[in-house]
Amino acid sequence: MKWKTWAKLGILAGTTAAAVPLIQKKCKEPDGKKFLYDTANSAVTGLCTAIDAVLPAGKKGDILDFQPELLLPGTENFITDAAPNARWELGFDKASLLPDDVTAEPYYIGGYLAFPPNVAQGVLDDQMIRAVALSDGSGRGIAVFAVIDCVGISNHDVNDIRNRLIDDCRENHIVSINISATHSHSCIDTMGVWGELTTALKVNPRKVKREETDFVSGRNEAFMENLKTTACRVILNAVRSRKPGVLSHCTQDGSRFVRDKRPPEVMMTEIHSFLFTPDDGSRATRAVIMAAHPTQFGGNNKIVSADYPYYLCEEIEKSGENALFFQGAQLAIATERSGNVPDGLSRTESIQEYGRAVGKFCLEATMQPVEPILNITGKKILIKITNKIFNLLAKIQVINNDILAGDDSGSLLIVSEIGYAQVGKNLNIAMLPGEVAPELIRGGCLDAADSYDGTSWRFAPLEETVGGPLIVIGLCNDEIGYIIPDNDYGSIVAPLHYEESVSTGKHTASKLIKEFTALLNNLPPKAN
Repeated sequence: MKWKTWAKLGILAGTTAAAVPLIQKKCKEPDGKKFLYDTANSAVTGLCTAIDAVLPAGKKGDILDFQPELLLPGTENFITDAAPNARWELGFDKASLLPDDVTAEPYYIGGYLAFPPNVAQGVLDDQMIRAVALSDGSGRGIAVFAVIDCVGISNHDVNDIRNRLIDDCRENHIVSINISATHSHSCIDTMGVWGELTTALKVNPRKVKREETDFVSGRNEAFMENLKTTACRVILNAVRSRKPGVLSHCTQDGSRFVRDKRPPEVMMTEIHSFLFTPDDGSRATRAVIMAAHPTQFGGNNKIVSADYPYYLCEEIEKSGENALFFQGAQLAIATERSGNVPDGLSRTESIQEYGRAVGKFCLEATMQPVEPILNITGKKILIKITNKIFNLLAKIQVINNDILAGDDSGSLLIVSEIGYAQVGKNLNIAMLPGEVAPELIRGGCLDAADSYDGTSWRFAPLEETVGGPLIVIGLCNDEIGYIIPDNDYGSIVAPLHYEESVSTGKHTASKLIKEFTALLNNLPPKAN
């Protein structure tokens, strides 16, 4: 590091040392622990700020050049009734993303910070992309919903896939492509955060200054290129294989399968199943939406696995159906294996049995037909990065999200995206980036007395704004980390506040609520 960096770090260390007596005194006061947490948080923030201050700025987009239009904006109008004689049409495809040299090359496992980082040493199951192409027979276009077994995918990479398909979209009247992540913490890193971070901190600033592009991160670029190529192929195969048929839906109470690790312990326990049955009697396709972290292998895992979603889909496939799994609003929602799998199994066996148990549960659903109505739209949004850890990762190009220079000194803005769809007359779907707190959707945010900063949450839950139940597809078209109610955004070292360390910042939730509300208030015009 340059001498300026060491000077700043020295000042920070001296200030911290001088503050020790004050910290000790404050910790004896009634709210002493919070003071300690905030002080420690300030030290971490100060360290990141000191390093950030001497790093080269690099090239970023300018906020004045921001183009708010989506590449694929969705249906140009919304309908309230099915078109005459309309039939649903759906196509499906899937493919493996696993490289042949998975144990020969250093592929990092994405999901847990480890020093040294976790490098793949074997494969338990598959890492896949699955996609459906859906149209409602109205002639207003095709929407694609794809999902990748991975911890997350950036909006930059999603747009790269869309751009590669743009001519095919015009030719086939594809109006929307949405790509989400299952959020498995045991797949090959697609975000870049889980590689050699110390090396990246040392090497990448020089590369930024020299305007080089081969940054050190946990992403293997050959793997990512194959992912994008495969995604394009799978999406087009799904579009071209569409058949007419019946789409049906069921909501099941899946509360026995999940638990919440963070107050206020609000969960979206519903498991949603969408089942498409082709008119010609060929293989049906079932999509499952459920909110629970696929993190069951733990922080030391070095084996590639898609976690429980793989075995959930496998169980459905055994019944003769195609299967997809979409992640929901799962901020701190964990799986509950107790009572759902037999005792005495190994960790791996219990993970597999958990997924199969959920799959069997979904196959028991009593489905109800859905009228052929598909309305879909979206919106680009800008989110200010106030979390200094996230800011540092963006500045040294560990993550490849699209970043703009902010309107004040040193601030960065991340370009992200939200989406909204209506399926049938009564099913509303929010497509949201990152890992959303369920209380933002359902209500029940902590009040002033219990929240971290002692203030109240002042926004209505999105279900109230929509006017009914809302299905959430999380980590959709972007991964921006945890989305936490502003009033409970606290110190990263405080108990039950780990999520703040992997978040864009304190005001992300309120920004998301405002932008989604604006999207709902400015929907495309109705055609009937």
